Amino acid sequence: MPRRILILLLSAFSLLFSSPSPEEASVLLPILMYHDVSHANPGKDVVTPEELRSDLLWLREQGYQPVTMALVIAWVDGGAPLPPRPVVLSFDDGYTSACDRVLPLLRELEMPMVLSVIAGSADEFSAYPQGKVRYAHAAWPQLRELAGSGLAELQNHSYDLHRSLGGGRGWGCDRLPGESRGAYEERLAADVLLAQERIWAETGQKPAVFTYPYGRYGEESEELLRELGFRATLTCDFGVNRLSRDPDCLFGLKRICRSHGADLPALLEEANATLKRR
Repeated sequence: MPRRILILLLSAFSLLFSSPSPEEASVLLPILMYHDVSHANPGKDVVTPEELRSDLLWLREQGYQPVTMALVIAWVDGGAPLPPRPVVLSFDDGYTSACDRVLPLLRELEMPMVLSVIAGSADEFSAYPQGKVRYAHAAWPQLRELAGSGLAELQNHSYDLHRSLGGGRGWGCDRLPGESRGAYEERLAADVLLAQERIWAETGQKPAVFTYPYGRYGEESEELLRELGFRATLTCDFGVNRLSRDPDCLFGLKRICRSHGADLPALLEEANATLKRR
């Protein structure tokens, strides 16, 4: 057999037996979005402890396994495998309920969460403890307890971007009308890097993920966060994510907002349907 034909045959067999199938080369990843967990004022951003427990038990019954964003990033980079049905439990803002109500349940069920922290609020509630007010944020000692539990991965949710900007002309990571790109990038980078510095200094965890305040984002913010070294961004866009080995798939990740009274199985079904509409 001519040498060239032999090489072609060996190459074909190599591709046949070593190349991943489309299913192996991609993973569907739902990311659930929670905020506060309380019996007081349940609504869009507040679920009850019973609802959260019900969600987690249902996920376990259906074969879902909660994972951290670090594991998701590692899979995209070609590292550690993901479980057959991965899911991310994301909690935004860093409320005291993450420590008081969520962590005990996670310990019981041995499930991890991704907690996106507003670093400025952690500074404020550390300096002026207000544990009994509505939407009380965790102080740094509580966040250190969460970080040390091995069940809470802390991520960056800005330092002080949870407010209106420029007299109501923008929110979160919006670029303000008339603001130059340079001024916008300088302002956004200053806030994000300050949050990064505070979270790392206080907890020992260095966030690799930025969670957009109010879900407000655009091409300019995505580009800047890449330049700042972030590996992924979480939005409030509704849907399920199809991961690949391309690092770009980690930016603009969709989530499923779990509000009080919602039916989680129905939400997941609706979110999965978004994949078919693309």
